Amino acid sequence: MNAIPNNVAGFWLSEKLDGVFCRWTGTAYQTRNGHRLTPPAWWLVSMPPVMLDGELWNHRGGFDELVSAIQRKRNPWEGVSFQVFDMPILRVPFEQRIAALGRLQLPEHCHLLPHRVCDGRDDLDSTEVEIVAAGGEGCVLRAPGSFYRPGNFTKIKRIYPDLNRSQLDS
Repeated sequence: MNAIPNNVAGFWLSEKLDGVFCRWTGTAYQTRNGHRLTPPAWWLVSMPPVMLDGELWNHRGGFDELVSAIQRKRNPWEGVSFQVFDMPILRVPFEQRIAALGRLQLPEHCHLLPHRVCDGRDDLDSTEVEIVAAGGEGCVLRAPGSFYRPGNFTKIKRIYPDLNRSQLDS
């Protein structure tokens, strides 16, 4: 895990989903280790012919349920979505990759993971508290203008669900 930069103002901020990393190769879904996944046929319909990085996800706190859904034969992948967060094939800064993702027509089960510019450390801390309090895992920071490289981001998972903002300040 990368260290949190001293000044996070201007970094791109998104939620760290507790799901299964997945890459759409343009023709198939595969895991981080390159294992091919076998989603139902309807998951392949209308997928764009470009490489996408994302997370198979169902809801906050639902990791075990997610794994069960993608492994079972009956009603496979029901309630699962593909949360797209990057387009690794493009050798351009992050902002341009996100803009390109926004122009794609994606099927109903695919969603672009929202990213926004972080206002600074207080913004990062309060966002993380909100996400964790709602059952999420944490945040992800990406440097402005950063080019795609695996692991070229910072995961923020410091806060426990029972911690509130007043405890952060003490």
